[in-house]
Amino acid sequence: MLDTMHRDTALDFEPGVIRLFGEADIGQRGMISGWSQPEAGHAWNDGQEAVYQIAVRPPIGRFDLTILGEPYISRARPFQEMTLFGNGYRIASWRMRARTETRLNVTLEPEWWFTRNRRHVMKLLFHMPTSARPNDLNDGQDGRELCFCFRSIYLRRLPG
Repeated sequence: MLDTMHRDTALDFEPGVIRLFGEADIGQRGMISGWSQPEAGHAWNDGQEAVYQIAVRPPIGRFDLTILGEPYISRARPFQEMTLFGNGYRIASWRMRARTETRLNVTLEPEWWFTRNRRHVMKLLFHMPTSARPNDLNDGQDGRELCFCFRSIYLRRLPG
């Protein structure tokens, strides 16, 4: 698991800019808990919950949040479930059945954000109760508790 003592507490977003999980872009910024060490072009969860914190500058409004990645699916784990919470609000849930690039898309409402130090902050909690260790499923030597391989995150301001 990543070192939670040496990371930024929130990733500052510029709406309209795609950010990449992994060493080359995001690194550990915004990763609060439940994450593996970032790899070259992605980051896996490690456990049943992963917490990620994002921030935007005013003005606040409605945002479209898109996350691209790939669920950990195998014969022994034919589906993955994920529920997303934002600052305590239940935003969305998914049941993923294919080990292929997957788009997770939600709308973030303005009243869900907290304002701190002239920034709007949202703590995203990914609840993944079906996470599994590949080595427990005879699917390799990986001992991390996996559900989803996070590749990119995109925040777009919605009109009106």
